[in-house]
Amino acid sequence: MRETNRIPGTRGLTLMEVLIALVILAIVTTVFMRTSNMSIRNTGRSMDWQLETIVVEKTIENLRRCTSPGHLRGLDSIGEDRTGNVPVSVRVHGSAPPAGTCTGFPCDSLAQVTVVAQRTSYPDSLSVTTFLFAKRP
Repeated sequence: MRETNRIPGTRGLTLMEVLIALVILAIVTTVFMRTSNMSIRNTGRSMDWQLETIVVEKTIENLRRCTSPGHLRGLDSIGEDRTGNVPVSVRVHGSAPPAGTCTGFPCDSLAQVTVVAQRTSYPDSLSVTTFLFAKRP
């Protein structure tokens, strides 16, 4: 029986060509899987940092309401925030501003406050140090 659809002088793929194609496919698949895995991991970290940022912003906004610079300077507390679905450890430390940083403000009304937020299940943390001006009533 003779094949009529075949172009004269052509053959099918050789075993070597099939093996090379499979190796290339395996390499592309491996690279894709690793890239996807890293992307998923980085998305998770980004969400953690976003949650920590929200907690730090909320904490600083609450501290802005304080009218006593002495209270702000004496802060040294650890707490937990449950803004999201995951608890975030929050540490707040207040102190007097370093010398030379009170340009344009009365030094007795300023406090340097450091807020550290860390999701309890991850080693990464977000730390923000800022100066707060205590408005007297």
